[in-house]
Amino acid sequence: MINLFQAMQAFVKVADVGSFAQAAAQLNVSTSVVTRHVSSLEQHLGIRLFQRTTRKVVLTEAGAQYADGCRVLLAELEEVESRATTASREVAGDLRIVALGSFSLFRLTPLFAEYQARFPQVNLRVTLTEKRVDLLEGGFDVGIVTEHMIRSESLVVRRLINSHAVPVAAAAYLAQAGHPQTPADLDGHRLIAAPFDTTGPMWIFRKRDGDAGSASGGGDDSGESIAIDASFTVNSMIMQKQAALGAMGIALLPLEMVEDELRAGTLVRVLDRYAVLNGDVAVSLVYPSREFVPRKVREFIDLAVGFFK
Repeated sequence: MINLFQAMQAFVKVADVGSFAQAAAQLNVSTSVVTRHVSSLEQHLGIRLFQRTTRKVVLTEAGAQYADGCRVLLAELEEVESRATTASREVAGDLRIVALGSFSLFRLTPLFAEYQARFPQVNLRVTLTEKRVDLLEGGFDVGIVTEHMIRSESLVVRRLINSHAVPVAAAAYLAQAGHPQTPADLDGHRLIAAPFDTTGPMWIFRKRDGDAGSASGGGDDSGESIAIDASFTVNSMIMQKQAALGAMGIALLPLEMVEDELRAGTLVRVLDRYAVLNGDVAVSLVYPSREFVPRKVREFIDLAVGFFK
């Protein structure tokens, strides 16, 4: 099958220098390769492009017209390639990012600010979501999401942070409903969770090292599983946090998300003698490929990885 691009290059070079041998030397290929390209092009078009003699090569009328058209096409292709490679080196244009909404509000703004301070010619186009997302279908350059949110295949996934989750509630709620002392006590409490909790339909507790006995009272290292029948579900950790602050029940939230409220006393950690085994939130950086990554994307990846170390 003819390689039209290579055949056009060989044909134009012969037309410019008037010699198959000189064209081959300038293209750094053998004369037979150039001859084969031109012959293939003539067969493809069904016309003769050159009049050949033992002493010279002359374009036919049709060949001269075709050569002019090829020069235009090759020049346009060179310009397109130049623009593409320049764009890949420049740190400018739009950078499309999809991010876990609740995570972005308390961790990502400083990262975005530092990136734009370094690369002011880049416009950040950020979409926040709590749902699963197809990075490629959505046209995003990079994602900062939990791994369960990833729908696209063949993505590079780099873990940024593993945020430990803790159960919390407002002091006003606990004053009215009481403090649970064991995981089993949650059965009598209002619980706040995601509609399809990524931890599954239950929270799994284990008594922390140093406490006598185990969470299940029998030394079972696998922990104690508590079925979740939430009284309030919402697909936003920000809203879950607000619901907990509003004394609507007990929520399982990333520790970093509630540290300020725990220090201020507006939220209280419950069951603090226990660890939740299946409640951690792992946030990862995802992007389509390790090869041919535009510089604006590569710079963001490198900054994000360093930012969360």
